[in-house]
Amino acid sequence: MDHCRRAGKRVCLTYLLSFFLLSAFFYYLMAHNSRNNMGIMRLREDVDDISHMLRQHQMDSRGGQISGKFNCLGGEPKGLGSGRCDNRDISAYVDTLFKRKIGNLMDDVYNLKKQLMNADCSARTAQFSPPKEPVSLAKPRINYASEDLGARIIDVKAQPMGGTNIIKTLLGLDFSANPPVNMLRPGLSPGACFGFNGSRAIVTLHLAKTIVVEALTLTHVAREMTPSLCVKSAPKDFDVYGLPLNNSKRQLLGQWTFDNAANRRTQSYTVHNDILFRNLVFAFNSNHGANSTCIYRVEVFGRLK
Repeated sequence: MDHCRRAGKRVCLTYLLSFFLLSAFFYYLMAHNSRNNMGIMRLREDVDDISHMLRQHQMDSRGGQISGKFNCLGGEPKGLGSGRCDNRDISAYVDTLFKRKIGNLMDDVYNLKKQLMNADCSARTAQFSPPKEPVSLAKPRINYASEDLGARIIDVKAQPMGGTNIIKTLLGLDFSANPPVNMLRPGLSPGACFGFNGSRAIVTLHLAKTIVVEALTLTHVAREMTPSLCVKSAPKDFDVYGLPLNNSKRQLLGQWTFDNAANRRTQSYTVHNDILFRNLVFAFNSNHGANSTCIYRVEVFGRLK
């Protein structure tokens, strides 16, 4: 029973598919036939025009004269004794009619040729144009004073903001509110700095790698980010020393000033040096007038030997 139902469904689907295919075929024939009919109608109109002119030619030949001053086809003035359309006039008319019919086709061919020529010229121009110079990208520098890379603070000499006592000193909590390690972190949130009383401090920094120091930067937070709109706690004069690997006398790398300009919150300093260092000493000597000093971010750049 099920087999019979399946066979019936297949027959119905076959009939439906055949019906749709036949419908599409007849639709195509009708559409194609309509286009042929339109072409035949246009051709018939042209033949009617030519037949009309031939009948006009016969009538003019019988009458011997044409009313008016103009000839039957061209509309050009004829002599007073001329009143017939000769074969040359008919040929000229048929020529004009033919040119009028294929005029649009010739225009299309010309426009297509012009577009191809323009495209070819554009391709040749692009081929022979000089190549653009590659944009040089700045080489990224590694901050060897980054905590994320392994740099750390190994010694601090400064006055803590909250005071100190024996217990805090023994537990290492003198700078718990504003620890020196903040100098090695990328954040610039207000208050997230190494803070100390007064304007003098000495910080010994252990770099992530032993390098030849080439440059360093000092960054302070913008005053728009502080509650008091004041940045007088920024450092001013500071010195940087390098501690050689053989534990000899420290060497001065430079003495600089952070000018606290509003449009230069990060300032760079070039170091002229050709000695390898792993430890640097930052000696902060003054600030811009506040009772305490905040060091936000220190970066050290260099090269490996």
